[in-house]
Amino acid sequence: MFKWPGTPSAQAPRYELADYAELVCWNQGSTSTTNLTADLSRLDENDHSAGVPEEEEASRVVEEAYAEIEQRREACRGGYPFDTTRQGHTLRASPDTGNPRHAIYKYLLLATRLDMKNNRIHKRIDGTLLFEELAAEAAQEYFGARAEKLVFGTATRKNSFSGKVDNLCKRMKEGNRFHNHTGAKPKARDGKLDIVVWKSFADHEPGKLIAFGQCKTGTRYKDTLAQLQPDAFCDKWLFTKPAVPPVRIFLISEALSRVGWYDVTRDAGLLFDRCRIVDFCDNISSDVLKKVTTWTKAAANSMGLFLK
Repeated sequence: MFKWPGTPSAQAPRYELADYAELVCWNQGSTSTTNLTADLSRLDENDHSAGVPEEEEASRVVEEAYAEIEQRREACRGGYPFDTTRQGHTLRASPDTGNPRHAIYKYLLLATRLDMKNNRIHKRIDGTLLFEELAAEAAQEYFGARAEKLVFGTATRKNSFSGKVDNLCKRMKEGNRFHNHTGAKPKARDGKLDIVVWKSFADHEPGKLIAFGQCKTGTRYKDTLAQLQPDAFCDKWLFTKPAVPPVRIFLISEALSRVGWYDVTRDAGLLFDRCRIVDFCDNISSDVLKKVTTWTKAAANSMGLFLK
């Protein structure tokens, strides 16, 4: 799993190579399949399988990476901040037209490829907590008109887990209140719940669409795909279970390859990757967008990147 400003191996997954190409393009204004092939060939000149010419192998994986880039461009629905040539061999940074979804894509790219454990705070903004805010807004937009959202970790000034659950129940008008069915003292991160999105009816009666979500920046999330279990959360911590069981959503900053997508979704639930988040950020709030642009500019400059 490469982190910028490193260079991935030619054996890296195609989505990692696509991220690298985007970062190089961001840094230099443009790049090409020829440039990327040369980078990988220099790095792995003694690391290819016997009998496979180095240039041929590097060229193959680069073509796969650029196919990934084309899929991203389509999936972002006008929110992809790079342009490809008609032949698809050159990648260029798009002109700055003030498209907020371009800024969001670049934020998510950095939130994937920077060290978000030690390099997540810029301009006093925590990039991981910001991702939860952004993810909640994207999920809310996906749910559509009159959907509501809550970032569970920062939903109330009360620091106690029970206070957060009480606030959630009050907002959703489901679950009644916090109740510890387990007898064990809850921990601050019990349940792995980061965001909640729901869609009420005017009657405010129980029975509505509810989604419990877990958010992950970086690349080390594959072993956490099934950590959040909405039914178990409700069984343990709510006085009464919602009339309709909440669905599970998993939101990541990484742009996941369509190769293996089905398997990840089966484990994670409704999956929002980078492109799906960008797809549903037409109505991002001015507050979140301001934090996204501020954090991204500071983080990019700290890593030698410049917004183009």
